[in-house]
Amino acid sequence: MVLQAPAPVPDVPVAAPLDAAAGPRRALNVTAATCTGVAVVALVVAGALGQPLGGVALALGLILGAGNGFLAVRLLGIGVAFAATSLLRLLILTMLAILSGFVLGWERAILVAAGMAVAQLVLSAASLREVLRAR
Repeated sequence: MVLQAPAPVPDVPVAAPLDAAAGPRRALNVTAATCTGVAVVALVVAGALGQPLGGVALALGLILGAGNGFLAVRLLGIGVAFAATSLLRLLILTMLAILSGFVLGWERAILVAAGMAVAQLVLSAASLREVLRAR
């Protein structure tokens, strides 16, 4: 039995490998920048309306919600199951919202939760944009 050498591969240009982390990292950065900008606007508008603590609560929620994505990436990097890291992140964010209720007053804790929710919507939109961009 005679072994044949494999046929030579013609010179075909190979696309540069895509950085798998570029899209998610870009979505996180867009979310952080957007939420920071909206938080500043919330602080200014609430201050002008005479409700500075309401603005602080909403801004805090926006910043905490934007940090959730970065926390998810950090926790996934340690090799723990996604379900466990999700529960840990939910626990951390819930405790921070409750703590804000103690500090800012219970009537403002809903603004912290609303800010977190808006940040998650921004993260979802930014992630969808990156998925569509990759197509």
